[in-house]
Amino acid sequence: MENQEYYKEVGNNIRQARIKNGLSQEELSNLADIERSQLSRIENGLVDVSFSTFIKISETLRMPLYEFFLFHSLKVRPFVKWAGGKGQLISEILKRVPKTYENYYEPFVGGGAVFFELKRNNSVINDVNKELVAAYSCFLNEDDYEEMLHFLDKFTDEHSEENYLKIRNLDREPDFEEYSKGFRAARMIYLNKAGFNGLYRVNSKGFFNVPSGKKETVKCYDKYNMKSIYTYFKLGNIKVLNTDFEEVCKTCKKGDFIYFDPPYDSYENQKNFTSYSKDDFTKDDQIRLCNLFKTLDKKGCYCMLSNHNTQFIRDLYEGFNIEVVNARRNINSNGSKRGNVEEVLITNYKNEE
Repeated sequence: MENQEYYKEVGNNIRQARIKNGLSQEELSNLADIERSQLSRIENGLVDVSFSTFIKISETLRMPLYEFFLFHSLKVRPFVKWAGGKGQLISEILKRVPKTYENYYEPFVGGGAVFFELKRNNSVINDVNKELVAAYSCFLNEDDYEEMLHFLDKFTDEHSEENYLKIRNLDREPDFEEYSKGFRAARMIYLNKAGFNGLYRVNSKGFFNVPSGKKETVKCYDKYNMKSIYTYFKLGNIKVLNTDFEEVCKTCKKGDFIYFDPPYDSYENQKNFTSYSKDDFTKDDQIRLCNLFKTLDKKGCYCMLSNHNTQFIRDLYEGFNIEVVNARRNINSNGSKRGNVEEVLITNYKNEE
């Protein structure tokens, strides 16, 4: 990370800590005995800061000094396996991320491979899957987070074929929505880990219908990773949404970076897995997404989109930067259909080497 970006990240951490303490810039500058103009420059990442200044701010905010720099070293990774996950393409995506940008948006976050790799302070993530969003939301609240881990431990200890089917079928109950957020989040993660091939699939009625993975034991989560994610959400300014992708991007401004990873366009004569929710992502949705991409381009936002390398997608995004990359499809009920496929990474800006 270049120094300018690093200073900006640290300054943003200090700003968020000040806001969480209910202090204005003037109040913090008075309490820490720092010129307000100096504090403003620090929060905007415009100045290198002496150790003694950091100590003053740390003591005033009662925040451990290391937490100012935590985002730079914190290691976080996806907590679920997700169809279409970008773990295998992360190096190609990172090469094309803008060098500098303001807020980060990911309207189709899925497993969050890119979100967790970028680890931006100010981020907005969204997904159409309510149960996945419930899990992300648990990292925003300590009680929800602890309850999620409690039920994950319970499901792990009591795992069996019978219990898997029992937990899987809970969404058929009329009062399913009344279960707590922590319980529903734990159920989603458990089903992802114990089900067949890490699939999350629902039928036309919205009921989870993935068969058991026939595992004798399951490991639902890594304690260190979950704690790291919770720390990231606690320190950062992370917003979690469950809405339409157009709604998510209404607050995007010039200089923001938006990464789109929608359900992919289908190849000719081939049905692709897109059943993350009961509503399919249609050709009309692809067109609507392209129109949003163009609107954000006119606003001065940085936009990146991944999709299958189909003629339909290439025609939609004609005039933008389209680069073909190879990826491996690892999630398919038919093993013979797993293998290398061509994808495209589309940007509205030139890749800076």
